Amino acid sequence: MTNNTFKKGKVFNALWAIISKFLSGIKLVIVGVIVARYLGPDEFGAYSYTISFVMLFAVLAEFRLHNILIREISKNEINTESILGSAFLTCLFFSILGYLALFLLVRIIEDNTELRSLILIYGLTYFFQTLRFLRAFFIAKFKNLIIFKIEITVGLLVLISAVLISIFKISVLSFILLRIFDVVLASILLLGFYQIRYKKVKEWKFNRNISRQVIISSSPLVISSFALVIFQQFDQIMIKHILDEYSVGQYSASVSIISLIVFIPVVLTEVITPSLVKLKINEDIRNYHKRLQLFSDYIIWSSIFLCVLVTLLSPIIVNLIYGKEFVESISILKIFTWQSVFIAMGSVAAQIMIIDDKHQIAYIKSVLGGFLNIFLNFIWIPKYGIMGAVWASLIAYATSSYIAHFFIKRYKYIFAIQTKSLVYGLGNIYKDLKTINKKE
Repeated sequence: MTNNTFKKGKVFNALWAIISKFLSGIKLVIVGVIVARYLGPDEFGAYSYTISFVMLFAVLAEFRLHNILIREISKNEINTESILGSAFLTCLFFSILGYLALFLLVRIIEDNTELRSLILIYGLTYFFQTLRFLRAFFIAKFKNLIIFKIEITVGLLVLISAVLISIFKISVLSFILLRIFDVVLASILLLGFYQIRYKKVKEWKFNRNISRQVIISSSPLVISSFALVIFQQFDQIMIKHILDEYSVGQYSASVSIISLIVFIPVVLTEVITPSLVKLKINEDIRNYHKRLQLFSDYIIWSSIFLCVLVTLLSPIIVNLIYGKEFVESISILKIFTWQSVFIAMGSVAAQIMIIDDKHQIAYIKSVLGGFLNIFLNFIWIPKYGIMGAVWASLIAYATSSYIAHFFIKRYKYIFAIQTKSLVYGLGNIYKDLKTINKKE
């Protein structure tokens, strides 16, 4: 394979990844729109509250092996079956722990019998998500076309089902079951493609040392991600208990749109990571550091561009997607959209830490952000309502994804990379595109 062919292959691989993530995001947004329009702000609030509650322990259930596996599979071609077998049993074990934790918390916090049942039913997705680590396998093997095919299939079936549910005017439970169907079908197809294209699952091997290694490597990411989930999902739980389900519905409408914006920087970080790992393994340090800076520049500025666009078009977006019942979401979206810049910065930072094997204390900054978010929510939600939660979330993300790096010695170089991206990023991108154009 020529170098030019390899580069084209990487470009197409990245393109399939972006389209796949886009389809996944579009699917969730369209389903959210159907649910919101059919149920209205109050019942949509109950639906969103259920999803948010379950997401609290989804991090524990998946145990955040995804990024670690991309790195390990990219580096190691020999022990892939042992890595996958160990990952599967590890995920299964933690999915059981996650569901037990969910069961105990819902019994303590939630008095509403109907909501409690919805949460425990949707919590069953923990067990079906044990096969999601196969996405990491396909990404590491530069096989994002497979993920694209899966997203197309799942997306079409889920959207058709959502339309049918809304036509026949079925309850909130039906939409929760649809979310479960989404996860189950995606997992089955991931497993099916692996079986067809690669070795059989029966050849997976459990290796205690590999399992211990991935658990140790992933533990800081789990703590970090759990803290992130706290200020991604816990605010909706607090809004419901401090305000009402109607407010959760208005807030969740904006969150759904933000999730679509965030997909581009997040998926790009995943797609580019294997290439950066290869550069570091080959000890091309000078080129590695140059690419690392450009990696940050492109991700952060693509996110800023999207935020400006959404801020300007927010009235049109909300009215077009959700209708007049969700008019309160417009002001929320204008501020909330800037959260995606800090999510992008956090995603870049996380990948750099993993590549450089410096992620062991990453949880410190995320825990700090999580506590800050909860503290500000308790103060600001009763005083400022939904907007209090919006500003609390924005400040928490800025702290954990950017500001905290300056105060942690190990991560000061990441703060420098991010700051250079904010100040010089556009210039760097212009020079890089100009160089590429000259070469072509």
